[in-house]
Amino acid sequence: MSNLPQGISVFDEHLRLRVWNQGFLDVLNLPAGAVFDGVHFSELIRIPAERGEYGPGDVEEHIARITALALKFEAHSFERARPSGRTHLVQGEPLFIDGQLAGFITTYTDITERKAAEVELQRHDNLLQTVIESIPSAVSLFSKDKELILYNQEFPRLLDLPPSLLNDRPVTMEKLFRFNAERGEYGPGDQQAIVQTLLVKADQNQAHRFERTRPNGKTLDIRGMPLDEGGFVTIYTDISERRASAEREQLAQKVFNHTPTGIIFTDEVHRILSINPATTQMTGYEAFELLGHTVFGLANLPPEQNPECFQENVALRGSWRGELEVTKKSGEDFPAYVRVTRVDDPHSGMPAHYIWILADITERKEAEERMRHIAQHDALTGLPNRLALLMRLAQLLPEARRHKLTMAIMFLDLDRFKIINDTLGHPVGDELLREVACRLSKVVRETDFVARLGGDEFVVILPGITNPSDAAIVANKIIAALSSPIEAEGHELHTSPSIGISLFPDDGPDGDTILKNADTAMYHAKAAGRNNYQFFAADMNKATAERLNIERKLRHAIARNELALCFQPQFRADSSQPTGVEALIRWHHPTDGLISPLRFIPVAEETGIIVEIGEWVLLNACREMKHWIDAGLKPMRIAVNVSARQLRRRDFCETVAGALAGSGLPAELLELEITESSVMENPEEAIQILERLGRMGVSLAIDDFGTGYSSLAYLKLFPIDHLKIDRSFVADIEHDLNDRAIAFGTIALAHSLGLNVIAEGVETADQLELLRANGCDEVQGYLFSKPLTSAAAFAFLHARCRSE
Repeated sequence: MSNLPQGISVFDEHLRLRVWNQGFLDVLNLPAGAVFDGVHFSELIRIPAERGEYGPGDVEEHIARITALALKFEAHSFERARPSGRTHLVQGEPLFIDGQLAGFITTYTDITERKAAEVELQRHDNLLQTVIESIPSAVSLFSKDKELILYNQEFPRLLDLPPSLLNDRPVTMEKLFRFNAERGEYGPGDQQAIVQTLLVKADQNQAHRFERTRPNGKTLDIRGMPLDEGGFVTIYTDISERRASAEREQLAQKVFNHTPTGIIFTDEVHRILSINPATTQMTGYEAFELLGHTVFGLANLPPEQNPECFQENVALRGSWRGELEVTKKSGEDFPAYVRVTRVDDPHSGMPAHYIWILADITERKEAEERMRHIAQHDALTGLPNRLALLMRLAQLLPEARRHKLTMAIMFLDLDRFKIINDTLGHPVGDELLREVACRLSKVVRETDFVARLGGDEFVVILPGITNPSDAAIVANKIIAALSSPIEAEGHELHTSPSIGISLFPDDGPDGDTILKNADTAMYHAKAAGRNNYQFFAADMNKATAERLNIERKLRHAIARNELALCFQPQFRADSSQPTGVEALIRWHHPTDGLISPLRFIPVAEETGIIVEIGEWVLLNACREMKHWIDAGLKPMRIAVNVSARQLRRRDFCETVAGALAGSGLPAELLELEITESSVMENPEEAIQILERLGRMGVSLAIDDFGTGYSSLAYLKLFPIDHLKIDRSFVADIEHDLNDRAIAFGTIALAHSLGLNVIAEGVETADQLELLRANGCDEVQGYLFSKPLTSAAAFAFLHARCRSE
């Protein structure tokens, strides 16, 4: 055993050394004195552990770990490189005697030279493989037994050979021939006969060269060379490009001439060098009409992009694609998909030419538009569907946020629709839905949006409303529009809507929330008895209901003789002599009592009822003053307020003339009070109306001066007689220096324009004294008289005038 080339050791079941040879000491470099019969495995392990042969770390931990592994008595085989640079193979297995574990036998073989030979052989193999892989062609090497023993990666790639075929060893020439024959690589015919023919040729072991075009269209140049020992090397070169070069040139010319796509060839600054017939057909231009001109006269770039920036972008990136409008010779434009490709000079690498490819996409655009319409519209009613609704909300919400606009969402559900649909059938239900959709579309404005979500659910978007009551008005219109019966398939149908209304931004920050809240409000409308509407916010319901209640009652106020006039006298500031009266409207409702003008005048303004009320006030104020004069009152002017809506009416001057003629009041005794904001809505038109009134002899006053916005450039052009200082400035004139400055400034401004000044809301003697001391011409307020009924005003003025 001492002459064996490897070391041997036998440890008993207690890991004590019982048998060993000199090779054991030599391979492991163990000192002779440390190795003796009965020495424990752990003591022998300690020697290499202390030399660091098991790596860094605690020596005792290494000993414990390796000893624990040995105590498992499991077969093992591993290589270990020692610090000396030598490598040995350790192989061990348990030793059994009569079926009982008796120990462990291990061999230690020095494999340093063998490992070095393997490394060197591997290096040569790697070098050879690198050389083969560097060859641009596919390479295969078959042994004399016709087995594939060497190939590069180009070989399976170029010949489309699957990995499973090459991994199934041995890979014989016959196997490859058969695989190719089965997939039709060699053309039609008996596959077995083809394989046999090829094998016979291969057995001749002669050099050969031929070309073969594969089914995929690639043409291969195949060269085979026999080796001295009987093997065979074959090189496969893809010559498809070389063979097809001339064909491509011919084909390119055919494509250029016959393709339906427009092709324009330009120089480096996009001047047209040539065009194909399709370009002529698309644009109507012949080649000679375009040569030398830039392509930008034909293809219209987007407004935000000029030709210089476009050229720089394409020159930098090498290509561009997108949609452009192309102008025909006739002047018409058509949409085209355009692709621009840079062609570089092969020598300088700089852009030399550009190829513009144009495809007329008119039909595609029309088809896309049809598909978009189908995708975004309800097939039954033709209304926008849920998708279109969400897209519209996505457009409107950012705009509403940006401009701080209010937007209403109305969620509408038809009452009793399910009963109609179930009892009379779907055709009847469908006809009902179509008619509802038609009526809804007629009720709303062009800027509003009506959609059908499905079933009997509809949504109406009201963008840019002034206040919530606008939504309530539309809701009432919808209820009225659906109140009349609907004819469907010979049936007279009755349905009504339940409408929920939510507002943006008050009821939610986004589309999902306001839609959900409108839906919630709709269910409240159903719970409230159907055929009504509900706002999402309860307080808004209350405010809107009150406003609509006032509107409803106000529409009947004149006919039911509920309106009356009262009069507040006006006086000279320096003598307290009466100069006139202002006619003020009052509303006495039979059940609600006296309703403040602050509550009903804004409603009248919004709804347009103010026009009818204004005409009533004008006529009755003129009649009342004429009646007083006839009864013996000294003639004086009567002031009547005019709303912005009245002033905007083209027949307003005729209305004033009619009131004067109907009452018999001289025009010079009538004064019309107009707010500065109303005349500034359209100053040029206001000047014309005021001049016509002035020529009639009517006096004109600017009411509430200072509370709105006036342009002094226009103010001096208005043919007015008075400026009225608003009561808000007079109220604090004693204490607030700013209000005092505004009041005194207004007096000075009016006098510089040749106008008289009336201050309203004078309630204290100190206010009167300050105004009088600063030249105010006339005053009006509770200091002198509150608004009086007609009889009381006549008595008051008659007594004042008689006492003078």
